[in-house]
Amino acid sequence: MKKYIFLFISLVLINNLFSQVETYSNSVYEGNSYNAFIVKIDSESIKNFNILENSAYQPFQDYLSNLSSLSPFFIITASISDSLCNPVGMYIKNNQIIQPINLEDGYGNFYLKPNGALLFTSDKAIICESEEIPLYNDIQLGIQSGPMLLVNGAVHSKFNISSTNKLIRCGVGTYSNANGDNFIVFAISNTPVSFYEFSMYFLNKFDCKQAICLESNNCVMSFPNSTSPSENFNSVICNFIYFKI
Repeated sequence: MKKYIFLFISLVLINNLFSQVETYSNSVYEGNSYNAFIVKIDSESIKNFNILENSAYQPFQDYLSNLSSLSPFFIITASISDSLCNPVGMYIKNNQIIQPINLEDGYGNFYLKPNGALLFTSDKAIICESEEIPLYNDIQLGIQSGPMLLVNGAVHSKFNISSTNKLIRCGVGTYSNANGDNFIVFAISNTPVSFYEFSMYFLNKFDCKQAICLESNNCVMSFPNSTSPSENFNSVICNFIYFKI
């Protein structure tokens, strides 16, 4: 197996009563810089996840400042939204379907199929293709976005290794270790990358089998002691995946 060398400028391990959190700030892979936030998934850590809605349409830095009085936290852009800040795909919160599954065809990244979803049950974090969402029960939180980056360990078939379509991208993947422990990893590119490059980061750094792109261009991600382009981003982000550390 080919070996890769990663430069970790900042590695922070945070342990609390509920979960183990691992963070990477400015990790370099194949010449591109990434930040990553990893959570060991179990029935306790799941309780610390939520989806926050920016109902006041605040610019990102203002929204972040208002959250700063809370406990240490992680946030990332939740999913692709329309001009009215409504999620384009499925949205489930507190076991309630707020927006149904969207299996339509169309233009834009959301419709680059297979697209997929991130689902949280009482003790699992699941990434699956959109058509598979009905197979799962007890979905407490869920967002549908796209496209899938990895499907069963394979890069999306429509991604081009030579693509020049490069943007700041954010996404999420899942993986297991040799002991059978399950993890979820959120990542943002600090430099513009193609879908193919972003997929390879999840595959080769974390050995993710499933991963999706949450958004491209309108991406933010923040956690304690992190540095990224998000510090200079001040447009409106509609919804966030939130984790209380």
